[in-house]
Amino acid sequence: MEQEHNHGVLMRGLSRRLVYSRPRAWLGMAVELPSLLRGVSIPRGAKCLDIATGLGWATAGLVRLDPSVRIVALDYDGTILPRTREYLREHGAAESSGLCRADAKHLPLRDGSFDLVLCLYGLHHFRGYFEALREIARVLKSTGTFALIDPARRPGKPPGGHHGMEVLTRDELDRMLLDAGFEIVRSRVSLGRVKAVTHKRKSVTAPT
Repeated sequence: MEQEHNHGVLMRGLSRRLVYSRPRAWLGMAVELPSLLRGVSIPRGAKCLDIATGLGWATAGLVRLDPSVRIVALDYDGTILPRTREYLREHGAAESSGLCRADAKHLPLRDGSFDLVLCLYGLHHFRGYFEALREIARVLKSTGTFALIDPARRPGKPPGGHHGMEVLTRDELDRMLLDAGFEIVRSRVSLGRVKAVTHKRKSVTAPT
């Protein structure tokens, strides 16, 4: 069950318990994150942003991959953040990360701040894909990487379908990423999820 807000959709009930469970977090940290970031170059001491952090497994996984990173772990649902803090402490990631409650469509962060932005299973909750993608492009450095995982709707299937929330096809999401200012390095669908790695698109200077 989900609860709708103007800023997004918050999970409640069984779906919340499953998503924020320790087995789910282990799968994400040990399998999904390393697979998504395979081949991605993360600068030493990189400043990273984990949007829709939930329990914090992506943040903990980043610290496991590179203990030198510094991470802002952000979620709109402030009620989960005490559990996030506990989870990060248990996994040795608390000192490398700071928690922030914010709407992904209005990030309280400076332009060009981050080397890496992650949004894992969050975009379809935001009630505004494009606005969130534009904000991510804004806070990402010109040399930065944005990586995401999100449910994908099958081509030809009517909109909605994932607990009643808006879900895009991979082609729709790819077009939206391009419109928001990203270059797609790789994008594929696996088990009903789109997994993509992108860079910020370089601006083209017109010849004089």
